Amino acid sequence: MKSIVLLHGLCGSPAYFEELEPLLDANVVALTLPGHAGAEAGPDTMDQFADWVMEEIRIRAIHKPIVLGHSFGGYITTNLVRRYADELSGFGLIHSTAADDSEEAREKRNGAINKVIEEGVVPFIDVMIPGVFSETSDSILIERAKAIGYEMTKEGIISAQQAIRDRENEVETVRSTTLPGLFIYGTKDPNMDEERAFLGAERHTTSVVPFSHMGMMEAPVQEAEIINKWLKGVGMNGEV
Repeated sequence: MKSIVLLHGLCGSPAYFEELEPLLDANVVALTLPGHAGAEAGPDTMDQFADWVMEEIRIRAIHKPIVLGHSFGGYITTNLVRRYADELSGFGLIHSTAADDSEEAREKRNGAINKVIEEGVVPFIDVMIPGVFSETSDSILIERAKAIGYEMTKEGIISAQQAIRDRENEVETVRSTTLPGLFIYGTKDPNMDEERAFLGAERHTTSVVPFSHMGMMEAPVQEAEIINKWLKGVGMNGEV
């Protein structure tokens, strides 16, 4: 059976995948990224986050996994594809993008960092988390995601935001890799459009779903079906 490593988004945790994980036709490991869910903050660059993930994969003796990353986890995933492709069998960007931040987005991240420094974790989470759901999203799910976010530390948020802000553009990475890739985009994502979500995905599998940025929480059955269908076409060594 194939192995999957799941990487959650900013201010998230493996709980984001609680309903999705048991539906996947694979051996699944969902990692808690540094600085998240009460974990000690560490890296502040994308290379360092990717190195940490790869070290966890090696420690756990997971042979050539498929890495699926949600949002921030997707940024780490594309870094892994560029730097550790020989140790992977495939990758997926779940409500994420291979593109880097625009100048405007970088300024917003700087503003978010300042907000955390000045006001703390709770006010930041209370704004950020509802902002990744849609107007029609279930309020219970939003509150659940906020509760996960409250477990962050100031240092964890700041380090992750710095890594995201300064990450490299990985569009050519995903466009040129020989690894099979899956890209999932939600039409109700308030911060993403389809073009940006699928940059570099010309030779990969793409799927458009009627959900928000948090589709894996909103519709785990539907997203599991998409992932499982794609998995059937991925060989154990990354061939399609």
